Amino acid sequence: MIELKLLTEEDLSFLLEVRNDDSTRFYLEDDSIFTLDECKKWFVNLNSPWYIIETIEGNKVGYIRTNGDEIGCDIHPKFRRKGYAKMAYKEYLKDKKYASLKVFKDNFAINLYKKLGFVEIGKGDLIRGREYVNMIFRK
Repeated sequence: MIELKLLTEEDLSFLLEVRNDDSTRFYLEDDSIFTLDECKKWFVNLNSPWYIIETIEGNKVGYIRTNGDEIGCDIHPKFRRKGYAKMAYKEYLKDKKYASLKVFKDNFAINLYKKLGFVEIGKGDLIRGREYVNMIFRK
């Protein structure tokens, strides 16, 4: 079981630990590495809520990114392949009628998105020589 908690400034070090990891950045559109100061400046201007994914024992395992209806999820490397992303998406989407996401075509997570009800709606941009796919979720 997991809980989604609104991202706070105190969570930014954890967020960067996940986000700046090479294995996370490989699957992100913007693969830049950010400092804590840069992240704090970003956080002050954040317009859409982001959520920390926490186990019921209180362990932070990842986060949900939002930008309007667009969502994404990044899990800490030591907690991957344990179902946390699936649980987080299900929790986030339970009250939503619509959501969208972009994913690299070669990202294994595309299978999870399809199982959650996302469907491909077309090719996206070519990023670092890799094809992005646009997907949507509708209830």
